[in-house]
Amino acid sequence: MFNPSKTIELVSGSLSNPRATWESYLGENPGWQRTAMELTVPLIVVAIVIGWLLSILLGGYFYFGYGRGAVFALVFGLIAAAISVTVLSFLVGFFAGRFGGESNFDRAFAGVSLAIIPGWLGAAVSGIPFIGSLLQLAGMITGLVFLYKIIPLAVDVPESKRATHFIVTIVAAAIIQIILGLILTAGTMTGGTGMHQLG
Repeated sequence: MFNPSKTIELVSGSLSNPRATWESYLGENPGWQRTAMELTVPLIVVAIVIGWLLSILLGGYFYFGYGRGAVFALVFGLIAAAISVTVLSFLVGFFAGRFGGESNFDRAFAGVSLAIIPGWLGAAVSGIPFIGSLLQLAGMITGLVFLYKIIPLAVDVPESKRATHFIVTIVAAAIIQIILGLILTAGTMTGGTGMHQLG
């Protein structure tokens, strides 16, 4: 169930005292549905709304809703984020089992959701002109660092294999994202051509 106080606690804790926050939450062994409602979905929704508003008020660029309305930004952002988080969580858990860790999607999802907090906070302020893109980049880099640090806590990958697991996971996630992007682009182009022919 949606719990605003829990969301704020996890977000603020991940920024001020990350390891203790991660250990505490992962110690509760939350299912992916609980994590989605307590952290992932509210984090993304708030980030998208703030990012869209800042881009409108300040005239900056916001990827999820540039040139479009808030509803499109929210729907597109949620779909894109759902795919990204799910794929990354699956890969973290899948490769953990191959590198001596625990192949557990629930814990991988919780770990990934905690790790992406800086990235989505960066996305929220990306609509600020001039510095927004730099803040977003900083958030993304911090998120990758968080993911690297949280992997042993979430899926018990041995320290000796953590770097290899991390690299393989990120490369696989990037390849899958590129393939999905090409498929979506091809579908859009095909749909556009079909509509043109009907016209």
